[in-house]
Amino acid sequence: MRIVVTSICLLVACGSPTRNGGDGSGSVDATGSNAVDAPSGTRDGADDGCGGVPNCYSVYAHSDNTLYVIDLTTKALNTVGPFNAPPAGSATHDVITDLAVAPDGTIWAVSETALYTASAADGHVTKQGSLAACGARAVALTFTPAGKLYTGDFKGAICPIDTSGASPVVGAPVTLSNGLALSGDLVAVGDGTVFGTLYKLADAANHGTQASNVLGTIDLATGHVTQLGATGFPKLFGVSFAHGMVIGFTHDGTGHAVQLDPTTGAGSVYATFLDPTTHMGISFAGAGVNALVPIIQ
Repeated sequence: MRIVVTSICLLVACGSPTRNGGDGSGSVDATGSNAVDAPSGTRDGADDGCGGVPNCYSVYAHSDNTLYVIDLTTKALNTVGPFNAPPAGSATHDVITDLAVAPDGTIWAVSETALYTASAADGHVTKQGSLAACGARAVALTFTPAGKLYTGDFKGAICPIDTSGASPVVGAPVTLSNGLALSGDLVAVGDGTVFGTLYKLADAANHGTQASNVLGTIDLATGHVTQLGATGFPKLFGVSFAHGMVIGFTHDGTGHAVQLDPTTGAGSVYATFLDPTTHMGISFAGAGVNALVPIIQ
């Protein structure tokens, strides 16, 4: 696959000039004070972090329990809010393992056992139904530009999810080729390309998901994987896309967001994001962007 990148929003100004909270130097706190309200007084999340730049879509990322959105100008990670996933009244909420953004802008999220929609205004989730397992446990979620939803596990399974009925229905799985499995996520972009961060199942005993993950493209219908190359980064549990670059989010406690070359897979640190309370690196559980995001700006 050959992709010619004509401009890269990650490396030039593409976010809202009215936001605060980051000087582009790399390490910033993900504080809620950076959130910008829509004119009505409520955050709508339509193009958060884009500042009206054409063909720019909000890049979301999350920890186990909190939704964030990136300001692509300042490299600030702005807090949208906690998921507050059920069970209601429980001290332990369901852990959100990934999210995906539908072509209509709706944010969907998945835990290991349930499917939710999430609010772009404050992050709270609404359960849409329970999920039968796709393979081992659901850890990845993406929409296609055609509006089809897919989930994946960390053992090599990819499954469609039918959301047209009263409850979501998980379809039959396909298995990724070449003994590969998702290290944490996959993301589809506007031309139909599906990127995923991968590891060799044979390396699992040697902590395969902690080694250098591979970036690849995935055929969701057949499971065929085209390996693009090693990223040089571990535990890329979240994957998004913006203006010609794949963005991976680490779960290793460093708080690194990594920009990945979509032709070679090679990675470099885009920014490092710290928890505003602990000031430790955020362990990201997932990420996503609208499936209509163009592969070339």
